Amino acid sequence: MIIRYFTWKEWGFTALCVVFVILQAYLDLRIPEYMTVITDAIMGNEDPSVITGYGAEMILCSVLSIIASLLGTMMAVRAATSLCYLLREKLFDKVSEFTPGDVDRFSVDSLITRSTNDVSQIQQFLTRSMQTLILVPVITVWALMKISGSEWEWTAVTVIGVIVTVLSIALVVWKTRPGYRRIPVLTDRINRHALEHLTGLRVVRAYNAEKFQQQKFEESSDDMMENSLRIWKTSSITPVLSSSISNFLMLAIYWLGIILLSGTADHGHQTLLFSDMIVFSAYAIQILNAFMRLGMMIQFSSRAFASIGRVEELLGYGPAIPNGTYDGKGGEIGTIEFRNVSFTYPGTDAEVLHDISFRIERGETVAIMGATGAGKTTLVNLMMRLYLCTEGEVLVSGTDVREYDRKALNSQISYVPQANTIFTGTIEFNINYGSTAPERDMDDIHVAESIAQASEFIDDLEGNESFELTEEGRNLSGGQRQRISIARAVCKDAPIWILDDPFSALDFITDSRLRSAIREYREAPTKVFVAQRVSTVMDSDKIIVLDGGRIAGIGSHEELMESCRLYRETAESQLSEAQR
Repeated sequence: MIIRYFTWKEWGFTALCVVFVILQAYLDLRIPEYMTVITDAIMGNEDPSVITGYGAEMILCSVLSIIASLLGTMMAVRAATSLCYLLREKLFDKVSEFTPGDVDRFSVDSLITRSTNDVSQIQQFLTRSMQTLILVPVITVWALMKISGSEWEWTAVTVIGVIVTVLSIALVVWKTRPGYRRIPVLTDRINRHALEHLTGLRVVRAYNAEKFQQQKFEESSDDMMENSLRIWKTSSITPVLSSSISNFLMLAIYWLGIILLSGTADHGHQTLLFSDMIVFSAYAIQILNAFMRLGMMIQFSSRAFASIGRVEELLGYGPAIPNGTYDGKGGEIGTIEFRNVSFTYPGTDAEVLHDISFRIERGETVAIMGATGAGKTTLVNLMMRLYLCTEGEVLVSGTDVREYDRKALNSQISYVPQANTIFTGTIEFNINYGSTAPERDMDDIHVAESIAQASEFIDDLEGNESFELTEEGRNLSGGQRQRISIARAVCKDAPIWILDDPFSALDFITDSRLRSAIREYREAPTKVFVAQRVSTVMDSDKIIVLDGGRIAGIGSHEELMESCRLYRETAESQLSEAQR
């Protein structure tokens, strides 16, 4: 399954690995031949210098075999590492296309495990198996050819030894396979509990729930430990079996050799039998070791194949929202239109939005208001094609969002999420962010900072725009992070700005200044706000009021004060009589 991702580079390393492994096998099988020659030389009382020469050649052969083995391992590692680098890139690209629904289907912890631990398991398996799959058949066939003319008794005990080895390893593989297949699932659980604990650390401490979290983590760890112990208890008999079978095979060959030697009185025949016995035992052990090595590889393959299956599942997954082909050029740039839109989240029956219809013209400032759960963020998600509507149509710049290429749609939108996203790096990197960053300069960044009311605190930081932000911007306050997010959207300067509750962490004075700066901005992008404060939205060109997933009213502040009871009640609860 994974081999189909090999490029010419991986195939090149694999070809070199095959060459070095075959060379290693040839050199390993040459060593018993030197043993024959040396044995014959000793039995024939030849000159010691001749025996020493053969011994030197045998040592050289062993050294060359080691070098060939190292080079073969190096090529296997390079091929496996290169492939897994490619797999990680493909997985990252695949996940980058996911919608929130796709992420929920796999879960964040599982996606992290598949992209890291599972790929590492594949890499280790390929490194081990690449040499084994080449070496075992070469050694076995070559060695059998070498000993094919030997006594049948020795051949019989060797076959028995191989059969016992294969059966014992098959039993171990059968017993450990379920445990190996559970490891990725258990790893997901451990990662999930660790991620929950780290991201929710402040809440955990506030509620003194450390022991509760620790208990959840320990339960997952205990399951992993028990599973691993079951695997290794069964697997631990493999080395013992390997050693025992090798020893018994050697004893059987020599015992049969003694019987055969005692059955002949011809000294010359005895010498030949003795020499054959030495060589046969060496080749027999090599054959046995080859099968043991193959068995060990098969044993570890259970976990590797589980990881391969999980990676394949992710790479082969078709996102819930297929990518379109429209490049976004032309059309009514900056307009947004909902036509009889209804929406239900996947896996639920409750309708979140029902029969929503409205149109936003280019350059308009539109606010979306409503109680918690009214469907405000869902409305924004449909504009950005994070979900597809169940019924109706959502049009951006005059074209149904279904038809857009993902990048083309995203290029038309500057977005500020409800939960501010800050990346590790400098303030400049966080503001001038995205594929179009090279098109902008520091003047553009300063303009964005000024509009977002971020200049006042950035100028006080050491290094200003070069100030390094930590993970999730934890070295900034909530309001500062929010202004960085707004500055990022302004800096992108797309034809449509979507701001999901962007002023929630700002004080009223900063809120007022920011809204005034956005109104006076030199361009005229379409601005869609999700907000809770009436004071924030009352100067918008149009206000859409949602109630239970339905439109309760659309119009300006003055119009809604007259026609929409829900908006009027909200305004009366938030504003003084003079402000209304």
